[in-house]
Amino acid sequence: MNMSEMGEVVAYLLRYRSAERTPGSGRKRRAAREGQLSERDVCALIDDASDLEREALRDFLAGQGLRLKAFESGDYPGIAPGSRYYALLPDPDLEQPPLYTREPVFEALKLRQESRAELAQWYLQLWLLMHTLLYTRYNRALSDVSRYQEATFATSELLDLLREQLEALRSLGEAAPEASRALLDERGEDLNRRVRAFIELQARAGLLEAPRETPADEGAEASGDIWQQTLLGALESEQVGLHQLGHLQSLAEGRLTDVAPSDAGQVAHEEAGT
Repeated sequence: MNMSEMGEVVAYLLRYRSAERTPGSGRKRRAAREGQLSERDVCALIDDASDLEREALRDFLAGQGLRLKAFESGDYPGIAPGSRYYALLPDPDLEQPPLYTREPVFEALKLRQESRAELAQWYLQLWLLMHTLLYTRYNRALSDVSRYQEATFATSELLDLLREQLEALRSLGEAAPEASRALLDERGEDLNRRVRAFIELQARAGLLEAPRETPADEGAEASGDIWQQTLLGALESEQVGLHQLGHLQSLAEGRLTDVAPSDAGQVAHEEAGT
């Protein structure tokens, strides 16, 4: 793998965050597109790289605060026999450069002229509620990566959970944390738009996908509004649980006002994979 090929491999990984030698769950390999290698070629280049080339690739990614991890079929379900799954993850021991901004998160959730602090609050609420659906209701810990295939939810479930959360917040009246009151200013279809924008953001980051076994002709609720966690998403959630949940400790203790907007934005950055 020469320097030009390494650049193409990195460009592919930055776009898709993962690559599989033989995709599981019936997914077709991603074909080559203009200016970008195919998934098959990316895996072949990594597989065939010498030790020195692999070290150079690791050093290149480390300079961007990233780490490439490889998993075999026996490591997690969903990886086909004889295949290998490559996942590009933020390295918790390294600082990511300013190149990786939070702008996509803010732009995705913005409906009017909300401040970044307000948008970070929306992201945190939706991220926590999504994890309630993916983990709490399955009695699943963040470390239960291997159960990612059973973790599904409907868009409507996340929307209903958000409405319940806001009603609970509204019922607190003046006792509601001041930093959270902006969440109560929703109008009309605002909640629906924010939920769909959040899910689309997660899907673009490779953390959610539509279940492969769902027939496309069973209606919108089945094909477009049911979401399953990806292996990449489960790996990243585990990493967040190990290294970044200090940002959310105040939430767990019921002290929402103690969470600084910068902390909320950092979680948004880390979770969106941007």
